Amino acid sequence: MKYLFDIIIEEFKLIFTNKNYIFLVCLWPFIDCLFLGGIYFYGYVRNMPIAVVDNDNTKLSRTISRYFDTSYAFDVFYETKSIDDLKDLLTENKISMGIVIPKNTQRNIKKSLPANIDFYIDGSNYLTANLSEIEGSNILGTINAGLKNVMMKKKGIQSSHAKAMMLPIINDTSKLFNPTYNYGYFLTPGLWISILGQLFLIFGALSIGRHLEQNRNTSAVFCLVFGKLFVYTVISVIYFEILFRIFFPIFQIPFDGNTFGAIILSVLFILATILLGMLMSAVSGNRVDSLKGCLLIGSPAFLLSGYTWPLEQMPTLMRTISHFIPLTAYLEGFRKIFQQNMKVEYILPFSKILIFLIVLYFILTYTSLFIRNKILKKNENNERI
Repeated sequence: MKYLFDIIIEEFKLIFTNKNYIFLVCLWPFIDCLFLGGIYFYGYVRNMPIAVVDNDNTKLSRTISRYFDTSYAFDVFYETKSIDDLKDLLTENKISMGIVIPKNTQRNIKKSLPANIDFYIDGSNYLTANLSEIEGSNILGTINAGLKNVMMKKKGIQSSHAKAMMLPIINDTSKLFNPTYNYGYFLTPGLWISILGQLFLIFGALSIGRHLEQNRNTSAVFCLVFGKLFVYTVISVIYFEILFRIFFPIFQIPFDGNTFGAIILSVLFILATILLGMLMSAVSGNRVDSLKGCLLIGSPAFLLSGYTWPLEQMPTLMRTISHFIPLTAYLEGFRKIFQQNMKVEYILPFSKILIFLIVLYFILTYTSLFIRNKILKKNENNERI
């Protein structure tokens, strides 16, 4: 027991006396979270610059241009004379989309002839390209409905009948959990937790790696692992408390779920991730190689978690690997709490996965350290002989 307390006290002293550890533990996670939160602070892509080529120059074409300019998504920054000029603006990344209104658009519509309005979209950025196409189509749909309504009124059709003829099927959409499609609500918490997950891996790797590099006695393997695990779990729980109670309100991210359930799930995630870092160090035997292993696991962990790209759409090998990374189970369970406001019983499957990983990584870490200790003792005996 004395050895266990010595390990805990020694680790806390190291953290708050070593400059590198002070930066790693006290500054880096908060700076990174503030930086990432600031990127997605507004939550929406808005006021994208666009250009209009108005070859018609009529009341209708100017109305179309005005509709785009007054929408939340677009700002008409340029009115160009030719398609070549528009393409040059796209190439120079000055606009996200260009609109070409052909000549005789208004005349064709008055004659009940089709009129084609062309979009030129910068497809190099998926997010802005997708939004440009959707919002552009919605704006043209609104303009189309208004034109049809005017044309039907001129034919003597009443407004209520005209509306029924234009919209024979009405679609009502109920958007659940993130109804405004706020990008900040969706992505920022996942990125924050991914950053913390990488930090927990580093905690585990450095704590055991330093001990092994000094060739210190590892005979009391359980006390060694438990003592260091206790220290970094306490620090990591404080991180999550700050994240939930300070960072979420600062960046106006709603947290609708059960805080107690989130903390329990977070503690399991912390334990599993730190133990995985310890395993990297126990297998490699030094801090440099263990950090390479952490980098190999931590870098793709967020992409492999299924948070942004569905796990079901990944190859079998990728899915299998992802299930052994604690971040995968945690983010899925956390999303059910924080966005979907599910009851605690809905996170039990993910809790069981994390408990399984905790037991697995503890056994593997313990076994690796035990074997390493046996080898070290055998080498010491051989040197004496």
